[in-house]
Amino acid sequence: MAGQDDSDRVPLRIQAPVYGVATFTNSAPDVVLVVVPLWVLTLDPSPLMIGIVLGVRHMGPVLFSIHGGALMDRLGTRNVLVALAILSIAVPLAFPLSPWIVAMIALQFLGGLADTLGWVGAQTLSGQLLYGNPLYTGRLAFCTRIGTFAGPPAAGAAWDVFGPWGAFAVLALWGTGTLVSTLALPRGALPAPGEVGGRFSAGALMPRLDDYIAAIKLFAIPVMALVMAITALRQFGAGMQSSFYVVYLEGIGVSGTAIGLLISINGIAGAAVSLGTGRLARAFHEFRLLIVMVAASLVAIGVTPLLTTMAPLATASAIRGAALAISVVLIVSLIARSVGPANQGKGMGLRVTCNQILSTLAPIVMGAVTEFAGIEAAFYVVSVAALALLGALAFVSRRMTPPPLLSRQR
Repeated sequence: MAGQDDSDRVPLRIQAPVYGVATFTNSAPDVVLVVVPLWVLTLDPSPLMIGIVLGVRHMGPVLFSIHGGALMDRLGTRNVLVALAILSIAVPLAFPLSPWIVAMIALQFLGGLADTLGWVGAQTLSGQLLYGNPLYTGRLAFCTRIGTFAGPPAAGAAWDVFGPWGAFAVLALWGTGTLVSTLALPRGALPAPGEVGGRFSAGALMPRLDDYIAAIKLFAIPVMALVMAITALRQFGAGMQSSFYVVYLEGIGVSGTAIGLLISINGIAGAAVSLGTGRLARAFHEFRLLIVMVAASLVAIGVTPLLTTMAPLATASAIRGAALAISVVLIVSLIARSVGPANQGKGMGLRVTCNQILSTLAPIVMGAVTEFAGIEAAFYVVSVAALALLGALAFVSRRMTPPPLLSRQR
């Protein structure tokens, strides 16, 4: 596609810090999944309290992702990311000092907000500094996998050797990585706070209804509306995998080790194809490629009940991981280019908000269908319904043209 050739180069000194921010912010929740449950269990809470402590981490992103993105548009992405990185260093170190359920709930809320808004910032930077180019967004997606591979094992080993302080120190180290990467961003490459319409003050940090309205109005952009609709269907597939996929595999006798291997294969396949997404975007119509990838991911999860041995399960997991990785690169790139330079934060905040909501709804829908029709039927019903809606979106998108790369002119 025009505008995506090798002549459109961003210096490595600009690319590298963006990839660093993405690596640490995107993988921090994977580290949390190891550390926080182990810490909660040391207090011997009830199952309800465990659920509340683990679930509250998603509340902040649902409520404030749009606000965080708007702050980046208004006050400067670099400034907001520095504040979030400092928070993501302080919060983990406060856990061992606060062995009370109420304190953990508050810390989980703040930690989830810091991690998710940091990821919003990384995606915002991909538009502001990498111009929505799928070549660079693919590299960004690849780097996020590095943190996912390294973080959880490091945190688990630190827990075994040094206890809670060691494990939470690893999580704080991830925040330090975000801070160092953010500080490495060249100041002259990003819009300064005064140029994006605001300065730091107590009033500027408060949520504004106008920001939420402005973000919702982005749905009026046809490309944005189409991409967000496709994203919703993609998240339903992700919700199936994060909820009833493991339940089904355990029910047919797949061991925990094998389940972990299947999930790892998903991630490895995603990393393997991420770097090639830029070339795919040049070779194929981006909307069609996105729809095909989302369809492939839905089919790969929907056929799970038909697969009873390791080889086909591993093949389906690899296909799904590759399709998800390519689709997220295209989604972030298309959103960055459709909303324009002034709305990068709000656009990515809106995406994350919708993802969080749909990730919550998908398991509920799966659970409801399972209640009435059984778990095997739930995989078929939900995936077929999503594929039917995706077919309608494919018809809508057939005459739409992907937006060009963002201009480097400020």
